[in-house]
Amino acid sequence: MPFQFPDPNLQSEVIHPVTGETWSYHNGAWVVEDSHADAAIPSTHSHPTVHAPYALSSEVDQNEEQLQAITTTLLNVANKLEALETLDLDNALSALATAQADIIELKSKVNALELTSFLIME
Repeated sequence: MPFQFPDPNLQSEVIHPVTGETWSYHNGAWVVEDSHADAAIPSTHSHPTVHAPYALSSEVDQNEEQLQAITTTLLNVANKLEALETLDLDNALSALATAQADIIELKSKVNALELTSFLIME
């Protein structure tokens, strides 16, 4: 959530919670006070995203890499789902039934050949 300055009628000086800068309301505008420019940055324990700018940039880069990886995975899943949707189960089941019938027929022929081979050997 971005920092919002308070109503200057109620409070004319505020410390920015992230940067630690002191801001004062003078002549209709908020200005940063130079005397507190070296103020310590608040503890990161109270606000976990308070880092040096390069650290934020690094974190953003990591998030973008993770987002890219997730996007790629989602696209792959969507493609696989689309392939499943186009799969014709009726044709697949029909082909399976035909294959089963062919296997039964081949087993029968193998058995017949084994018997013939046995009779010839006698």
